[in-house]
This record gives sequence, C-alpha cells and structure tokens, in this order.
Amino acid sequence: MTPSPDVAIVGLGLSEQGRHLGVSRRELRRRAVDAALADAGLERAAVDGVVMVGSEAVDLRYLGLAPGFAYSLQAGGASPVLAVMAAAGAIATGQAEAVVCLYGEAWTSAPRQLEPNSGPPVEMDIKSVSYGYPFLFGMVGPGSVYALAARRHMELYGTTSQDLGRVAVVERDYAVVRPGAQGYKQPITLDDHQNSRMIVDPLRLLDCSRPTDGGAAVIVTSLARAADLSGSAVRVLGAGTAHGIEGWWDGSMFESMNAARSARRAFGQAGVSASDIDVAQLYAPFTIAVLMQLEDYGFCGRGESGAFVADGQTRLGGTIPTNTGGGQLSGFYATGFTPLSEGILQVRGQAPSSQVPGAGTCLVSGSGGNGGVQGSWAHASLVLGATR
Repeated sequence: MTPSPDVAIVGLGLSEQGRHLGVSRRELRRRAVDAALADAGLERAAVDGVVMVGSEAVDLRYLGLAPGFAYSLQAGGASPVLAVMAAAGAIATGQAEAVVCLYGEAWTSAPRQLEPNSGPPVEMDIKSVSYGYPFLFGMVGPGSVYALAARRHMELYGTTSQDLGRVAVVERDYAVVRPGAQGYKQPITLDDHQNSRMIVDPLRLLDCSRPTDGGAAVIVTSLARAADLSGSAVRVLGAGTAHGIEGWWDGSMFESMNAARSARRAFGQAGVSASDIDVAQLYAPFTIAVLMQLEDYGFCGRGESGAFVADGQTRLGGTIPTNTGGGQLSGFYATGFTPLSEGILQVRGQAPSSQVPGAGTCLVSGSGGNGGVQGSWAHASLVLGATR
C-alpha cells in the first residue's frame, strides 16, 4: 500500500455554531479562517491555496487571502475529508505549502442584503432538496435515503427503533457536557426518543440532525513546515475513498455506506487496523449511519452494531468512543467538518469534554455526493495521528 504523504493539519478554526445566529456565511468563514490562522501561528500571506467545501466560489477578497489557487469541491458530507486529501496532493506536488480547507453556511439565518451572490442560481422549491432521478418517484431529501437504509438493516438483522434510539442517547450524553453543543445541558432518554414524532418511517425526530449555522477551517501543510510552527500539529496518517454506484446494479444500494473499501486504503496507508483506532468521529446525520459504519469499518460484525452500542462500546471507556462531541445529532452540523474538528481536538488532547485518554489515532469519516442517485454514497476515510 502506498504510504501516506508527509502532511499535517496544523490549524483548526471554528466560528460559533448554532441556529439563528444572524451572521452571514461569508462572515462565518472569515471568523473560521481567522481562528485557524491564529491556532497555527501563521500570517495570511502564508496561505497559498484554498479549497472551499461547497458548490460556490469562495470570497477571497472578504477573507483577505491571495493564494496561488482557490477552487470549490462538492461531494456532500465527504467533501471535508476530500478537501484535506486535495490539499495534501497540492503540497506533495509543490503547488502549495499551506492550504486552507474552508466551510461556512448560515442555513437558519437570512443573508444580509449586501452579501454578493457568488453561487449558481438555486431553485428554491422542493427540487432543491432532492437527489437525482429518484426524485421522479417521490424521494425527497436525505431522510428518505437513510430511512430506506434503516429499514433494510432492520429486515436483514432484526435491528429495532430502540437500537437507533440508543445511538441518539449516547451522542446526546456527550453533548450534554460539551459547552456550545446544541444538546448542551439537554439530556434525553430512550423513552424520549421513542416518543418523538415520526419523520420518515422508521426515523423519528431524534434520529435526525438539523441544520446549524457556522464556519470551519483547517490548515494543511507539510510535516517539516508544521515542525516550525507554534500550532499543535496532527498528522494525516492515511486516507481512502470509495463510491457505491455499483450497488444500483446488484440491488445492494442501501446495505452499506461503502466504508469498508475506503477503510482498506486509509488503514493500509496508516499501517493500522480497526483495533488500533482509539476514537472514531463518524459523519452521521442520522442514527442509522453510525450503526452501518461501525459494521463497515470492522469495529463489530454485521448486524451486531445495535448490541455493540447497547453494551456501551461507543462511550468513553468502550472499545471505540464515537462522536465524542455530540456528533451531528446533538453537537452541531457543519457537514463533514463536525467529525473532522472533533477528531483533531481528540488527537491533540484538547477536547473540552469527553477527552479520550491517550488518543493517538482517530478515524474520521465523510459520506455524500450521491453520484446523482440517492443511496449511492461516496465515502471518504481519514486516519489522524498524534505528533506529540
């Protein structure tokens, strides 16, 4: 297996994260970049590459940046991991020395009147939340996709709504003690989950994440450059990608999130196996995504994830503490930057709560993109390692 490039994440910046912040997305991005530069100990002039997560062009003038290149990358929730991989490639080929990977959205706040329109026109109707041709048959939004995956898992393995609910409870328990999380000081029980209203059968309200406003940025550079900076570096040990479009040929499109294939490359580059991973941060906007990935990555066997979670294996002290900041269900939703940011904090030993003792390796996942077809997840895996 080809070894991973000698790159590290040396800066992490998060704006405030929440609902109805009343801040424009470009300002949220600016705040995230400011925080990442301060964290890395870098000046603006040092940034020579920008990878924007999303389908619109980034406002470089507002960010105060003048890089050698800047482009947008859109593969849904897989985008942040893919952005890190793209940055690593630019560094390895001598195109850049310090690359900012950036995200920022204001889903729940009205844009300010003078914010420029830098993106493509959007149909502000039901089509804007559809994915590919299944829209023709009434499938609208990601909830319908994950609901089919959940139902398939139930049919294959006897998974129950209570199994899904325990995922929600674990992630809320992490969020309850994390200042700034959407679930901070708001515990839930399994009964709360079971009594929450149905959204798309079998997914209930507490099985689903909800949009939040916020910006996020990471700075990728070479290990050699990182050693000269004041920031706390996290090494990128391995990365891998996979796509599940072939599931539409064999009828298995809702049975996997394609993590096993991306894991083989990421784990191979890093020289690790699932048993060597200390903590996992999984892209999971719905509870079923946690169960499916625990199985895909090999943390437990097929059909065993419900019992695995029920046994406390994703909690602190368990086999694989998972989504320790509350995840996207109860922490905040910044697409794949939610798991990426928490992974960086854990490997640095800087998590403000639920720090996994001695976390030397972390798995970060992302999925989305869909290839124009619902359920055909693009999947990306990243293995982070401590340099301390």
